[in-house]
Amino acid sequence: MTLNGARFQPKDANGNEVPLFSYNGTTYAPIRAICEAAGLKVDYDSATFTAVLTTQDQYIASTPSASNYITVDKAKSAALSHAGVNANDAIFVKAGLDWDDGRVRYEVEFYAGNTEYDYDIDATTGAVLAYDREWDDFSLKVNGGNSSSGGTTTQNNLITEAKAKEIALAKAPAGSTVVKCKLDRDDGRYVYEIEMRNGYTEYECDINAVTGVIIDWDADWGD
Repeated sequence: MTLNGARFQPKDANGNEVPLFSYNGTTYAPIRAICEAAGLKVDYDSATFTAVLTTQDQYIASTPSASNYITVDKAKSAALSHAGVNANDAIFVKAGLDWDDGRVRYEVEFYAGNTEYDYDIDATTGAVLAYDREWDDFSLKVNGGNSSSGGTTTQNNLITEAKAKEIALAKAPAGSTVVKCKLDRDDGRYVYEIEMRNGYTEYECDINAVTGVIIDWDADWGD
């Protein structure tokens, strides 16, 4: 399915993809994943077996503490500013309130070019709590043992572990330390999976082991 012009794949609470399907002329889709992506608050009343959907403006109007929350537009602006993306270049597929361990945040997801951005923004302060960006790197994937250029990819063709660490540390803030670097195969291509720490912040990134391109980046701030 598409949402605001961008491809959207619904996922369950564990991050597993949930397919849409048609049966007897009716299309079935996961209500929580799609409604939260559209900015609705979703609850479930198990006593009456009722899905309760609330728009953000109605939730804020009915919740006294919510009057302190920043608006969804400010949350979007905070994410765009951190990502260095112009608003005219972004296609938003999700921007809504979420509750995690008693902390209220905005989950913001958007595309710009061939990059997908995911942000958690503190609903009270507007601070970036966590972010992830994933580069579409399909032309560089290895399929059936052959690279996109037609040559055979072996571990002899890969960048070194030291080079992968160098690339990751160059992107991370000064003072970061690599705590894990592992070569793995993901979706038919060799990838270095790297974890770093800098104070209370944890960084994770995946690096294409053939090209040295960072194809996934995630930062998580501890409390």
